[in-house]
Amino acid sequence: MDFIQHIKENFNIHLNEQQQKAVLTIDGPILLLAVPGGGKTTVIVSRCANMVLNHNIKPQNILTLTFSKASARDMEQRFEKVFGSEAAKGMHFSTIHSFCYSVLRTYSNRMRIPFPTIIEDEKAPITKTQLLKQLYLKYNEAYINDDKLEELSNAICYVKNMLLTKDQIEKLKNGIKNFSEIFKGYENTKRENNFIDYDDMLTRTLYLFGKNGELLEAYRKQYTHINVDESQDTSYLQHEIIRCLANPRNNIFMVGDEDQSIYTFRAAFPKALLNFSETYPGARVLLMERNYRSTKSIVHAADRFIKQNNERYDKNMFSEKDEGTPINLTCHDERNDQYTGIAAILKREGSYSETAVLYRNNISAIPLADILERNHIPFYLREAKTYFFKHWVTTDITAFFSLASDSTDREAFRQVYFKMNAYLSKAMVEYLDSQVKTTRSIFDVLMEFPDLNPMTRRKLLDLRQNFIKLSRRKPLDAIELIESELGYGEYLNRMSNEGSYSLDNLTQMLSSLKSIAANTESLESFKSRLLQLQMLMENAKYSKGRNVVTLSTIHSSKGLEFDRVFIIDLYDSQFPSANSISEFDKGNKSLMEEEVRLFYVGATRARHTLELVTSNKLDGRSVKSSRFIKQLLSVYKKTTEELDPDKLGIDLNKYSLRGITSMQDLSIDLAVVHKKFGVGNIRFMNPKHDLLEILFADSGLRTLSLKTCLSGNFIYTLDEASPKT
Repeated sequence: MDFIQHIKENFNIHLNEQQQKAVLTIDGPILLLAVPGGGKTTVIVSRCANMVLNHNIKPQNILTLTFSKASARDMEQRFEKVFGSEAAKGMHFSTIHSFCYSVLRTYSNRMRIPFPTIIEDEKAPITKTQLLKQLYLKYNEAYINDDKLEELSNAICYVKNMLLTKDQIEKLKNGIKNFSEIFKGYENTKRENNFIDYDDMLTRTLYLFGKNGELLEAYRKQYTHINVDESQDTSYLQHEIIRCLANPRNNIFMVGDEDQSIYTFRAAFPKALLNFSETYPGARVLLMERNYRSTKSIVHAADRFIKQNNERYDKNMFSEKDEGTPINLTCHDERNDQYTGIAAILKREGSYSETAVLYRNNISAIPLADILERNHIPFYLREAKTYFFKHWVTTDITAFFSLASDSTDREAFRQVYFKMNAYLSKAMVEYLDSQVKTTRSIFDVLMEFPDLNPMTRRKLLDLRQNFIKLSRRKPLDAIELIESELGYGEYLNRMSNEGSYSLDNLTQMLSSLKSIAANTESLESFKSRLLQLQMLMENAKYSKGRNVVTLSTIHSSKGLEFDRVFIIDLYDSQFPSANSISEFDKGNKSLMEEEVRLFYVGATRARHTLELVTSNKLDGRSVKSSRFIKQLLSVYKKTTEELDPDKLGIDLNKYSLRGITSMQDLSIDLAVVHKKFGVGNIRFMNPKHDLLEILFADSGLRTLSLKTCLSGNFIYTLDEASPKT
């Protein structure tokens, strides 16, 4: 304990009991599970100091790997600032990619072989982006858009980081047409030209460690003690590199939280944490459960909420801060009301820098930015992705508007003619192209197409009339006309049924366009607003550090914290996603568990105030709010405890507990009382597999036999309709 006293008196570092244990435990494999706001950076830095100052371990023998360059730099600077440059001399703080780059560079120099060209460098003769675009065009005879390009890049990253075999790659279903051929072409091109991407740095390092024992032994000798931060975000491939490097000493200190693993699409591998004791025999698992960031109301709710997941360690996050402001739910009438409501709150308070608005999908930023800018509220955008403005749905709508404004616009017509319910043929478009350009309407020119059948003639007449109507409509009404009367909604359905696109994503695109359209007066002003918004959002990435509101996906907000956090667009089928709900209903809970973790990460970004925001309608139709709202608030408000006569003194002379004996009486989120476990909420049911999961207030999530519960009068609900006489 002398070291703990030493850093307290000399460096003003105060550690709680769990933190002290982590700092003082030096040798052997150790997994430290750290809740959000648990002070893990302080622990890692203090532990490094303990090794150097108290155990005479040389700084150059300590390797600390973390997730991002910013984290590595922050940790290095913090260590040197607190413990001095002498203690820090030679200590290595790095991302795993930087570490692997140094391994490959050292090997290349030693063997005197040319170092490969990194194609993720903009100075490369061909970039990764350019290469993938070429390959997609080659194998699919179509140009790839920006959001699909990101999906393709992520899919390649996933394949490499999961170390998938050739057979596994061919069986992979990721929504990308001809993926295995594109992947083979990508790998062949790199091999032929001595190119590598960032993931190749990892695969090549693992290969080298497996084939070159002398090289591996040199690194093992150099790094006798290894720290790994954010280990829940580390991929299977990265874990294999670390395991190889740590063996046989296994002086590895792995810090993470499986409850915050939200990057499965990038091949994050939280199972490495769950299997840590199997991978590293004799391992110790330590906990850091105190949250220093948030108030008790936020911490208690988040802790109960995450316990519904099965794939996790049993932890009990707590806070010693004040109770704080209750978690607030605001349910507006329409989607845009969310954004205007937030703008009104922000304008009233005037201070923006400690406020964040978080969302599940990047697309939510578009209408939000529109409203904030109209209210003169400055913002910083964590991810300045402007795919939305180049997406084919956006360019389709602007093409419809262009054709409505100018019925001679052949380029706009070519873009949308086959996306309407008019069944116009390619031959008709070729006929149009063969005609000299005139001031006559395209529809009038097509009326002269040879052998025009009566049905197509009627369709052309209807189209001409609809585009005249379109030119006179306000933008929101115009989009609704395009969607319904022109059949564009049916086209979006067709595109999703073909398997290339998610219908939810396409409808979210259209919904965001409607949100912007609602605040414009003409078709031309709508198109101008899109251009203005694109420029505004591209520039918003430069506003960091000013008095601005932070807009971010929850994925990008990880590691950040704010006094006040709004989480918006909380709808079932968006958050959680439609796919995760569908899989959950089939009995596959892995996708839903990641959605739960994502919501948990979002909620725990808030220090003092957490605002959940949703609406009853989306584009005029009724929608269901996210199930996560009820799950979080039912825990916080302890509504289930109202069923417990012992805790709240319910008068059983007036009310009775009614036994549940039929499936028809059960529903997700139903509050029940169990004979043994007490009060809880039903979280999952699967009659086929005889499963009933209930999240209990006192004993957490329990998986029970559905048949036993129903046949043995084990579960009850409060029968308010039958007061005792």
